[in-house]
Order: sequence, then C-alpha cells, then structure tokens
Amino acid sequence: MFFSQPIGLPLLEEYDFYSDTTNARLAIALKPSTRVRDYQEKALRKMFGNGRARSGTVVLPCGAGKTLVGVTAASTVRKSCVVLCTNGTAVQQWKDQFKLWTTLADTDIVCFTALTKLSPQCLSDASKPVVLITTYSMLAQTKRSDLSAAVVEGIQSREWGLMLLDEVHVVPAATFRKVLSVCHAHCKLGLTATLVREDDKIGDLTWLIGPKLFEANWLDLTRAGHLARVRCEEVRCAMPREFFREYLRCTGGARQKRLLGILNPAKFRACELLLRRHEAAGDKILVFSDDVFALKTYAQRLNIPYIYGDTKEQERSRVFSSFRHSATVNTLAVRMAKVAHVLI
Repeated sequence: MFFSQPIGLPLLEEYDFYSDTTNARLAIALKPSTRVRDYQEKALRKMFGNGRARSGTVVLPCGAGKTLVGVTAASTVRKSCVVLCTNGTAVQQWKDQFKLWTTLADTDIVCFTALTKLSPQCLSDASKPVVLITTYSMLAQTKRSDLSAAVVEGIQSREWGLMLLDEVHVVPAATFRKVLSVCHAHCKLGLTATLVREDDKIGDLTWLIGPKLFEANWLDLTRAGHLARVRCEEVRCAMPREFFREYLRCTGGARQKRLLGILNPAKFRACELLLRRHEAAGDKILVFSDDVFALKTYAQRLNIPYIYGDTKEQERSRVFSSFRHSATVNTLAVRMAKVAHVLI
C-alpha cells in the first residue's frame, strides 16, 4: 500500500527538446553579431542542462535584456514558440527583437493582436513551426469574433515547444491565468523585472510556471557597467495650510486621502520646477503615477502627453516612438505599470 503526502513543492517541468522528433525543428539561430552578457548566460544555464529545458522564472531589472534571454531560449529549443505580452506595443517590440538578434524569417513570425488579425491558415499546418507573438488578453477573453475564435482553436490544437511569458507577474490574476490552459507548451519561461504583486498571489507562479531560476541584482549590473548609474533623491513637500486642513478632514477613505497627498499643490509646483529644469538641459523625463486620475491631472496641467491602460494601441505606439526618437517630445507621463515598455 502506498501513501502520498503533500510537501508543498511543484513538480519539476522539463522538456527533452533534443530527443523530440515529433515536433518539427524551427529554422532559427542567433546571428553571429549577437552578444549574450555573462549574467544572461547564467540565467540560461539555470534553464538548460543535460539537453533539457527547465520551466521557471528569470528576474532581470528593466533594461538588462530580458527579451534577449527569451529570444536565446527560443533559439536553443528550436521548436514552435508562443510569446505572451501585456499589450500590442510589447508584441511589436518582441517581433523586432527576434528580427534583430536571430536569423528567423519574417514568414515564421506571426502576430495576433486586436489590430493585427491573423488568418487561421497560418496555424493550420502543424508541421510548420512558427513563433507566435500575442497578448494575454487575446487568449483570455471569452467573447471573440468567428475569425479570432478560429485562430485560438488553432493555437489550442498545436503542440508548442516553448512558452515565453513577458511581465510574468501578471499571470496569477484570475483573467490571465486562463491562457495557460489555452496553450499546451512543453516548457514555460517567465520573464519579469518585478516579481511582486499587491495581492498574495505571486507565490502561485511557482506551480503555474515553475521556480525562480535566476535573479540578477541591479546594483551588481550597475557596477559592471551594464546599467546606467541612478541617483535617487527624495523631495519632501509641505502642504499649504488650507489644503492640509481638508486633508485631515477627509472621510473618503484611504484612496481619496492618498490622492489628496499626490495632488498637493506644493508637490505639483516642485514637479513642474524639476521638469522645466531638466527640459532646459535637454533630458528625457518620465512623470509617473500609479493613480490614473492623478496621472491625467498632472499631464493636462503640465501640457505633456500621457499613457495609461485605456490609451489606444496606435496612439500608445505613436507617443512611445516620439518620446524615444524625437527631440520635440522629451517629457512623458506614464502609469507605473507601463514604464518598462518605455525603457526597452
């Protein structure tokens, strides 16, 4: 008689991709000019060993090259790969990175977003491996058009060698975790810069994806010259007497009181002063906030463009592109969750 006892640890998910002769080989390799940094190699060594790919999560700071780690993993497995992103802007960025770092042909990269409709025929031939780049929302939503439903059926029917999950900390949300049942992948690699959530669900990643394989310390990367040195300064702003009196009287709950603190007139004047000073120096400036109402208020009063969750994909791409490449748009207000896409 056998007895089982739970020990609170997930099953180790590994994929013997070298011995997989059932799934076709993807024609992908890193370009000779591609250089993988030492800490990226360490992360990949934690994932690959003995000819197998191990599922799990890699944590790297913004700007440290999480995308290249994912692209290199796909180039190592060389099987059909599905990449899940948080929005359409990230989808285009991943496509550009695959084209920049690998020899993958354009015909082997397919994108599926609200603006980029995909023909079901692109996935109908299971013997033709592809890299599919899409968003969590496209796979998680329940109401779909006939065309989108046919594409999702094609995704479900295929056998994926590797699943790359960008900003993997969003996966524990009830809406996004549904995608794991839509795509059947032998191996999953989660990528994030912030392995934290406001709720207590971040621990679910251990059994949804796998254990944390590697985490790089941003201070070590800064000392090695891989990241820019950062100077952090805290500016304390006193409230005007009348405003402070209303702040103390506030009975609208924690959020309203926090919002009053953000909209402190003295804080706004300090922000405006810093912004104008750095604009005069020709710097690129990000003004960010977790609160959408405060973000809009600051952006409208400072007369600067802003990005948040409801911003249309075309507008988001246009503003991001102008901020990165134009000398006329040097300041951008952005919700905190979107900052990573600006820094890529």
